[in-house]
Amino acid sequence: MNNKSRTTNSIINSIIGVVSQGSSIILNFVTRLVFVKCLNEEYLGVNGLFSNILTVLSLAELGVGTAIIYSLYKPVADKNELKISALLNYYRKAYQIIGIIITVLGLLLTPFLNVIIKDQPDIPNLEFIYVLFLVNTASSYFFAYRRAIFSADQRESVLLKCRLAFSIIRAILQCVILLTTKNFILFLIIQILCTIGENALVYYYSDRYYPFIKLNKRIKLDKRDLLKIKNDIKSLMIYKVGSTVLDGTDNIILSAFVGVVWVGKLSNYTLISGAVSMLATQIITSITGSIGNFIATEKKSRYEELLLKILYLSFIIYGFSFVCLNCLSTPFVEMVFGNNYKLDTNIVFVLSLNFYIFGMMNSIWTFRTTMGLFKYGKYRPLVSAVINVVVSILLAKKIGMIGVLIGTTITRVITNVWYDPYIVYKYGLKLSSKKYFFRWMEYLLLSIISIFICEFLFKYIMFTGILSFVLKCFVCVFSFIIPIFLFISKQKEFKSLENIFKNKIQVLNDRIHK
Repeated sequence: MNNKSRTTNSIINSIIGVVSQGSSIILNFVTRLVFVKCLNEEYLGVNGLFSNILTVLSLAELGVGTAIIYSLYKPVADKNELKISALLNYYRKAYQIIGIIITVLGLLLTPFLNVIIKDQPDIPNLEFIYVLFLVNTASSYFFAYRRAIFSADQRESVLLKCRLAFSIIRAILQCVILLTTKNFILFLIIQILCTIGENALVYYYSDRYYPFIKLNKRIKLDKRDLLKIKNDIKSLMIYKVGSTVLDGTDNIILSAFVGVVWVGKLSNYTLISGAVSMLATQIITSITGSIGNFIATEKKSRYEELLLKILYLSFIIYGFSFVCLNCLSTPFVEMVFGNNYKLDTNIVFVLSLNFYIFGMMNSIWTFRTTMGLFKYGKYRPLVSAVINVVVSILLAKKIGMIGVLIGTTITRVITNVWYDPYIVYKYGLKLSSKKYFFRWMEYLLLSIISIFICEFLFKYIMFTGILSFVLKCFVCVFSFIIPIFLFISKQKEFKSLENIFKNKIQVLNDRIHK
């Protein structure tokens, strides 16, 4: 088992995560650039739409993974190999069933593709293309259970290395296929093979790091543990369905009510926000195992202090990303993909705001998961999903694409932003949530102030092209740093994180000079 400290594990996972995800982002952008040059907007739209459909189908997972990883924190901390093996054996069977369910549901949806796509694109073999997307998604479930042990044991770095290796292979092969054949079907087959290869590599490493797993393949959970996991899954089931519908239906609604070409245009922006999210979320994800270990071993009186530190870290990451996405996305799209792919300023702002709200909720969701608060507020996501679909469809009919995005914003504000913190504070921390909400609103205000500073300073940039974009990047950094040092540099969370990084840098420096 991993014997390093929580802070060391978090920093190692974060550094490797940022390097890995940064490399993946570059590879994804190169692949997208080749994609746009070789195939038309309709292919781009179909790519975004089918990915979204399969995101919704993934709700068949129903929170099994979350419940298992939560259950693994304690036995991993205690180095209880038999309990770990029993949990993974249960996880394996559950995910095999899930893979089959997703395949069947996906195939049943195939005859209704013409209903989901408003304007049928001139793309041959559309149904077969959809089936390839389905195979790629379903195949990942048959080996994915082995990933859980790495997450619970604070060894996310192993998963990241595997992902990076196959991201490189996939990007090279897909670009070669597009440039030489312009064949979308071969492009997707490469994706499937790389998904299977990555999962097989994770499986290999799990045998190497945790050899006891294959020695205990027949060990089963006792009835008490099995009952607890099933209860957690039941509580997570509705939560998972609601969350998936909330997060995964925008492209489907756009395709049905606005047009699949607009899905393609939006997908370039969501590629950018998704790339930033990969980096940002990676830092939070890399410390999830450490948070789970902290909650499994430390006193409850220290929980809020850690939560506010994570919230502050989330603000630094997602607040800066919010500013950059809002101010730099369109210049980047114009420079890389062309003027035909740019969207209205208001659409970009709402898209960036949704990214920020979702990102800032990660800290509270991480605590809710690691504290095992699955049964509280389990119907909230279902309510959110219904509100989102209804409001998004109504607004899409009236104001088009921006209406779909505003529907998501409205839903998150009236259901997510206040209710999940309420659950964590009332049932987990058993404290008043006033301090959390004050911090949350303060951070949002500072982010918006930074955007106004950026927009004001952009007026004085007279250059064009790459030089203009580089200068705007520096302006975004400058505009975000100023409000932080003016308003929150004296906060306890600021000082605490500053000290952690100073200490780790000093330790690293001492090792170098030995």
